[in-house]
Amino acid sequence: MELPRAWQRPDPLRGLDRISWTEVYDGRGGAGRVPRLLRSLMDPSEDARQNALSQLADRLLTDDTVSEASFCAVPFLVELGASYKVAGDVRDRVIFLLAAMALAGKGFTEDGRRTHRRWNALGRELPRTAPDWLTQTRHAVAQGAPKIFEALASERVACLVALACAVPEKLPAFVHGLITDMIDLPGEEMLADAAEIGVALLKDSPELLGVDQPKVLGEGLVRPVHQPPEVAAALMGYQFALVSAYGDEGAW
Repeated sequence: MELPRAWQRPDPLRGLDRISWTEVYDGRGGAGRVPRLLRSLMDPSEDARQNALSQLADRLLTDDTVSEASFCAVPFLVELGASYKVAGDVRDRVIFLLAAMALAGKGFTEDGRRTHRRWNALGRELPRTAPDWLTQTRHAVAQGAPKIFEALASERVACLVALACAVPEKLPAFVHGLITDMIDLPGEEMLADAAEIGVALLKDSPELLGVDQPKVLGEGLVRPVHQPPEVAAALMGYQFALVSAYGDEGAW
């Protein structure tokens, strides 16, 4: 019997040594530790894997900021997330890490400064000075793991996950009506409404998620100027899904 395609995938870390990681910038300097941390994700010890995940996330997504190291690591993270030779706890967290990197709000420049995602009055994202690791990392995730972007871009996925995690057991009438309308006629206006309702509910009842001050829009609870509603909903969908899966927002 032929093995499923997922089992036929080659070594997820093939080509890792072909990159001069000591010359790759990770926000702190050379990314010489990144290869060791990536290899540790396949360690037999669960403790070693979880420790490596925490350190890797800290280096590749420093305070919501991606870098050249983030961009270089994407192909290996994609393979780690797709290979059934990798432990399930690692695959799941790697997928969340890829999603977080794709949604990052800031990127390191070559001199260690940070650039931010900004939009004009038409909701179009403003360009940044090259090398733009923020855009390049997002593009690499979209190319390597398009299903992640499909999920993040889906208003029904983002809103339903957000609402399911944000509202109490007995849904208020206006939320029930919103969900019904969203299923029948999804659109950007309802997407934005769902995001705002989720935030309002959380601000009134943050204990529903077990956190004191949930930050679901990337920059606290304040949406950046001209940020498109689909970006806000994608950020919410990611954060709520992470909390729902692991019970502690942002913890690696």
